[in-house]
Amino acid sequence: MTDGGLNHHLAASGNFGQVIRKNYPVLIGNRMHHPAASDPATVVGPLCTPLDVLADSIMLPEAELGDPMEAGRRAGAAMTAGFSNL
Repeated sequence: MTDGGLNHHLAASGNFGQVIRKNYPVLIGNRMHHPAASDPATVVGPLCTPLDVLADSIMLPEAELGDPMEAGRRAGAAMTAGFSNL
C-alpha cells in the first residue's frame, strides 16, 4: 500500500477517461537491482475502494515498510493537475 493513490493522482490509478485500466510502470526505488519475488504484487493506494489500484499483477522485489515506491509516466499529468511536488 502506498501513501498516495487515487486521491492524489487520478490518472495514475487508471481511472481518468480510460476504458481499460493499464498498469503504470512502478518500481521500488531502493531495490531496483534486486531480483523480483516469486509471486506477483498489486500496488494499491490508501483508499478503501477497488478503484485505487496503481499496478496489478506485476513482478517486484520484496518490499519493506518505508521503501519508496516510484510510478513512471505521471509527471506531465501531475504538473497540469496542480501537483508540482510529486
